[in-house]
Amino acid sequence: MVSPLFQPLGKALPVPGFRVGSASCGVKSASLRGKRQDLTLIVADVPAHAAGVFTTNAFRAACVNFGEATVREFGSDIRAIVANAGNANAGVGDMERVWSQALIDLGAKAAGVNSNQVLSASTGVIGTPFPIERITETIHQSVDSLAEDNWQAAAEAIRTTDTFAKWSSRQFDVNGKTYTITGVSKGSGMIHPNMATMLGFIATDAPLSAPRLQALLSKIADRSFNSITVDGDTSTNDTVYLLSSGLGLGYTELEDTSDFEKALTEVAIELAQLIVRDGEGVTKFVSITVEGAETEQQARLMGRKIATSPLVKTAFAGSDANWGRIICAIGNSDAPIVPSKVSLRADDVLIVKDGNLHPDYRDEMGMKVFKQQEFSLTVGLGLGEASATVWTGDLTHEYITINAEYRS
Repeated sequence: MVSPLFQPLGKALPVPGFRVGSASCGVKSASLRGKRQDLTLIVADVPAHAAGVFTTNAFRAACVNFGEATVREFGSDIRAIVANAGNANAGVGDMERVWSQALIDLGAKAAGVNSNQVLSASTGVIGTPFPIERITETIHQSVDSLAEDNWQAAAEAIRTTDTFAKWSSRQFDVNGKTYTITGVSKGSGMIHPNMATMLGFIATDAPLSAPRLQALLSKIADRSFNSITVDGDTSTNDTVYLLSSGLGLGYTELEDTSDFEKALTEVAIELAQLIVRDGEGVTKFVSITVEGAETEQQARLMGRKIATSPLVKTAFAGSDANWGRIICAIGNSDAPIVPSKVSLRADDVLIVKDGNLHPDYRDEMGMKVFKQQEFSLTVGLGLGEASATVWTGDLTHEYITINAEYRS
């Protein structure tokens, strides 16, 4: 069943210099071969510049370590991404590196490039032997299906417990030239800031060098992929790659990146929000904005604390405007506060002002807001000019059911 928070998506736009294919390998189970796509191959027809952001989990998968090293050493000459769903190839000992390298080598052979030009990613069950032989037998399907306009199929092929595929596109003009950004992502559980059980692949023909791409992606990730949470768990495999074909196509590098940054931010935020909308068992989409902080980092820290509180999230699930739980989370965030300056709104309903319950507030006013599928919380700190927004959902019985049965 598709998440009740799903919103129809526009067309995923082709990006000059890239082709995308997919295959059905039966990675999670041989019985699924031919029934659902679970391998994605993204091929750059020219040397692409690359950037990446990765999980902070200390037990991270070998594909993450390989990818980070490849971006660092060969980030101006990337030619392919190969990614599978159904098995994370994580937590399986020494063979993890062997299988990860084998996947890279298969991707390189399929794309007709060298292995050091290939990035890989895996997602799915942790701690299960990786069925590399199934990929070996069927990866040719991804080559046969390579096409410029196949991004939506790629989004389908990286799903695990996702109830819908996720993609986003934007175009922008600079000096009369139109550039395109298209991204796909997956994720619905084990989602928490500092990356989550999510994969994201973004491609553009905007001409930027690898170092400039890296700086922008790191900045934008904090305001998108690192500003979402579903359940407070950070996974072993989380990866977002950004590839640019523009310099390889012979375009002149952009001097002013403001339009690119704006469009990339919009793509990244949309992809991140789609992950929350598809959160396991989620029935509410909640935007939490912290205003008046001394720094953006402090504002985000507090927003995350509210967004990850099980007591707050179960209140969301029960449509219970239990503002005391939110105040408690604010005080537990380790961000500086002066209680007498704190305010709290639910949409346009002022609940707390100057640290006290507003005299005009009535419980039914808050309950009306919390009953909505989508609403916002705004915390005012009165300490500075910085702000940040994070996005989260509720915590329901369905989340427990999905994860209790995840491996069955």
